[in-house]
Amino acid sequence: MSGRRAGQRFDAVHGVTTEALVFLGELDPDAIGPSLAHATHYEPTPVLEAERLIAASPLAPQRATFVDVGAGMGRVVMLAARLPFRAVIGVEISPALVEIARENLATSRDPLRVAADVRVTRGDAATYRFPRGDLVVYLYNPFTAPVLDAMLVNLRAAGEDREIVLLYHTALEHETIVATESFEIVNDLGFALVYRLTRSR
Repeated sequence: MSGRRAGQRFDAVHGVTTEALVFLGELDPDAIGPSLAHATHYEPTPVLEAERLIAASPLAPQRATFVDVGAGMGRVVMLAARLPFRAVIGVEISPALVEIARENLATSRDPLRVAADVRVTRGDAATYRFPRGDLVVYLYNPFTAPVLDAMLVNLRAAGEDREIVLLYHTALEHETIVATESFEIVNDLGFALVYRLTRSR
């Protein structure tokens, strides 16, 4: 089954809307602000690839908070909620997409959901303050290097005395991560890379 057809089936089974292609500049550009210049479009991670990438995290979900940065309509948030993470948080800059994602979470008919704390919040990745504790951070190529670099600064600053894993689908800005000299690749799935924070600088 193609990624799009699988996405349509996911939406139909769970009573949600996640399968779409949306350019943020055509949605709510005034509400997004200057980070719009570095945002990519919204397109959901294919269901099977998202499941494989989440499963590739070396951190046990029971000890970590899952953060989907650039959560869009919330598909990955819903998939991550099938694992017992301490919390599952979607971070999205577009108010319109946040509203859709929250509606999806409220109406989803997913019997596999086990995470108790699942939410989507509006936020700019460049300034987002990550929660305490061990983290699994998910990216589906949501923005270009300037925003990613700012996010990595915040992530590394929060990295003392805890473990941080970065799941990066379509890692077009891989060199930005390499330049930090703070992450090592622990798994290469072909379509995505899995990094672990090694040290803060």
